[in-house]
Amino acid sequence: MPAEEQVGQLKGRQQHSPTRRGPNWRLAAALAMAIGAAQGAPLRACASDVDFPPYVFTSSSGFAGGAQDTGLAVNVLQRALRRAGREPAIVQRLPWRRCREMVAHGQIDIAIDVPTRELDEKRFLASDAYAEVHHVYFYSSRKYPDGAPLRAPSDLRRYTVCGLFGSRLDAFGVDPSREDVGSKNERSAIAKVVEGRCDVFIEIREVVDSLSERDASLRDLFNAPALRRANLPGDVPTGLHFEFNRASKDGRALQQSFNAAIRDLIHDDAMGRMMP
Repeated sequence: MPAEEQVGQLKGRQQHSPTRRGPNWRLAAALAMAIGAAQGAPLRACASDVDFPPYVFTSSSGFAGGAQDTGLAVNVLQRALRRAGREPAIVQRLPWRRCREMVAHGQIDIAIDVPTRELDEKRFLASDAYAEVHHVYFYSSRKYPDGAPLRAPSDLRRYTVCGLFGSRLDAFGVDPSREDVGSKNERSAIAKVVEGRCDVFIEIREVVDSLSERDASLRDLFNAPALRRANLPGDVPTGLHFEFNRASKDGRALQQSFNAAIRDLIHDDAMGRMMP
């Protein structure tokens, strides 16, 4: 019997027997609370605490001038939930590995912006890719005056490689003993390249372009005479996905709802209009 009918029958019995408010009354209250929680509680989502514009980043143009998390991924997330009749999700910014572990253990419902190469089918359900990104790398023009040092993907094994905090450089074949993923922003990573502490810094081309549009000082830094950039050898477009806990009772339904929303947005050429 549906839970709503059980609650209705129990309430009817209470009206005829007002003095019998023991187990039946408590069961009715518990069922009503469970139904309300299932229908109205907002889901929880997490993204990396390192800004990733234009997909997820902190904007200072929030309510009353306060900061808020925004970006294409956040807009797609909320659109997909609205399509499914859900409340907007609560978005948290966390260290990336912690974010995914919390989703894996059911403490958070959705991980935002999981690259295709990091998908884990054993622990998660993944949406279709809502966007594709490409990789570039920066290197010192002083250290490598003859041009880009990388000719093939395997060359990465011979260099010290920088990435932003939480990056999975092992997915590119980088030797873990020769990676530095301690930088919280592009300025820090580029400083390591210029100072010779890293040979190259791998970043996403779309992120570099977005930052250049939003921050003139970063645009100047990316184009500084001491710095050069090149496409990452062997790079193929990488999809960005949402991930859900495989063990969650809502996981499969969320996956299907997100896939339908993403297909419609791509078909209607709406992603560009949803860019903040």
